[in-house]
Amino acid sequence: MLFDYSKYEVKRFLLANLAWFMDEYNIDGFRFDAVTSILYHHHGINRSFSGDYNEYFGDHTDLDGISYLMLANILIRELNPDAITIAEDVSGMPTLCREIKDGGMGFSYRLSMFIPDMWIKLLDGTPDEHWNIGHIVHSLTDKRWREKVVGYAESHD
Repeated sequence: MLFDYSKYEVKRFLLANLAWFMDEYNIDGFRFDAVTSILYHHHGINRSFSGDYNEYFGDHTDLDGISYLMLANILIRELNPDAITIAEDVSGMPTLCREIKDGGMGFSYRLSMFIPDMWIKLLDGTPDEHWNIGHIVHSLTDKRWREKVVGYAESHD
């Protein structure tokens, strides 16, 4: 099931859920799963992202989905200025972790999706003596300028 972010009722339902969890359980941050699906009408399915800006911005970009993400980040910070938000995005969408006042979507961090995949591949089938340290360092440091990322060693995949 996919949400229709153009509908007022959908945005209200999703935003009310965020507020409820913050109020009821004193949540101080959220990890937004499958953000790529929200950002694009094609939901990132069968797409490869090379970094060309045309892959991110165009008719395939879901502006209603982006406005929901911006509203969610505004609401969360209104309720708790110290709250953090983490976006799981595999596309590498620019501006995802820029402040809204600067034209961004307002996320605190991007989830570094490549890092756990790299570790799984190395640990599962590459002898230690064949590890490419340069590739590991590049994987751990490859990010957009001034973008904060959460790197983790394992995932549910």
